[in-house]
Amino acid sequence: MEAGQLSNEQALSVSERKVSERSASVYEKTLRLRVFAYLLASTTLLAATTAFSALTAPAAQAFDLPLTVAADQLSGYERSLFKHWIDADKDRCDTRKEVLIQEAVSLPKLSSGCVFTGGKWISQYDNLATTDYSTLDIDHMVPLSEAWRSGAWKWSAAQREAFANDLTDPRALIAVTASLNRQKSDQDPSTWLPPENKCLYVSNWIAIKVRYSLTVDTAEANALTSLVAQCNITSITAFSLPAYAITAGINPITLVAPTTTPTPAPTPEPTTKPTAAPKVKKAVKYSTCAKARAAGVTPIVRSKNKSLYVLNKALDRDKDGVACE
Repeated sequence: MEAGQLSNEQALSVSERKVSERSASVYEKTLRLRVFAYLLASTTLLAATTAFSALTAPAAQAFDLPLTVAADQLSGYERSLFKHWIDADKDRCDTRKEVLIQEAVSLPKLSSGCVFTGGKWISQYDNLATTDYSTLDIDHMVPLSEAWRSGAWKWSAAQREAFANDLTDPRALIAVTASLNRQKSDQDPSTWLPPENKCLYVSNWIAIKVRYSLTVDTAEANALTSLVAQCNITSITAFSLPAYAITAGINPITLVAPTTTPTPAPTPEPTTKPTAAPKVKKAVKYSTCAKARAAGVTPIVRSKNKSLYVLNKALDRDKDGVACE
């Protein structure tokens, strides 16, 4: 595996070249300057120069993923901890609208208040074209609750805001068909993949996890390892944030391949009476999120505890698979 400074021509994938070509217009260049100015002014998170690092392997060989395998942090997530859809550059276009402008295959006309007229988009998850942007959701490639579980629980409010509104890497936020975004919810690639462009999705997922030094759980690591081989992915470009990991108190990226747990040596017979195994808590239906939080079970995530979620489905107001977020 090699890492180093690469030119855009060397580093960008096919999908990224398309983004680069679109950026040739004066309109796109102006947008990128506005976004860059925001990031410099709003947080010290990106104080260091953004660097390119390429993760490569010989042709036809899957490479070890530059990700750290660790257990998820399952408690404490609240969607409000990630302030998003902000108007960073005060041009009356919030992050959602900025993504739609970035990804339009036919740019809309903008009027006062960032009102769109016209425009055309193609959803990467199903290749569906639309001229009605209201049918699109802006998906966080790595969902907010998944980011929390895999490292964002350590971050400051400013760092979480920067992650939730990241316009500097076109893979971090993506405009997709709303129904598919809601189907995905907070799932990782071990339990959900889009119906189209699966290999591109896997590559982009890894790139964003590497960018923010986010960990992967065992099931996710095993799925990614398998998918990288199936897709014959031999190179991924990650836009690294050198100062970010230090600011966030996260250890540098390490190369850790999923391994099987070694068989433990036999233990001697206990001389004292063994402690009884703790009783498994029974799933409970709560009348309000306040009561669920008091019981310490929030957020109630469908993919993590299906029985508890089913009982409390009514508390999932936005039907995104996470109740009391």
